[in-house]
Amino acid sequence: MSKLIKTNPRENRVEPSHSIFNEFRAYWQLSEEMIAKASKDDLAEVARILAMQSAHYARKYGELQLPDLANLLSATHIDDESAGLLRDGAEALVGVMAMVTGVGGVDIDATVQ
Repeated sequence: MSKLIKTNPRENRVEPSHSIFNEFRAYWQLSEEMIAKASKDDLAEVARILAMQSAHYARKYGELQLPDLANLLSATHIDDESAGLLRDGAEALVGVMAMVTGVGGVDIDATVQ
């Protein structure tokens, strides 16, 4: 059974001891910074690449039922599996953004701390 990650009700955030969620937050913050600096054309290219990755996966492994991703992004309580999905998605976004915009050498370990 997955461990539930509880948020701090006063600050509406996850307790900082959870490393997977902290990694997600670091990738998310980095992606926000990259999005703010990217051109509209760069963002369109990122969307196209991520759509192609999704289509490639669906063709290779079949369609999978997806969780309610919109609600997951605004959830106040998540389990380990959901935290991992958020982290992996944010990491993929940062990777594609870096490839498209030519930004390299991103040290996520420094961002997590």
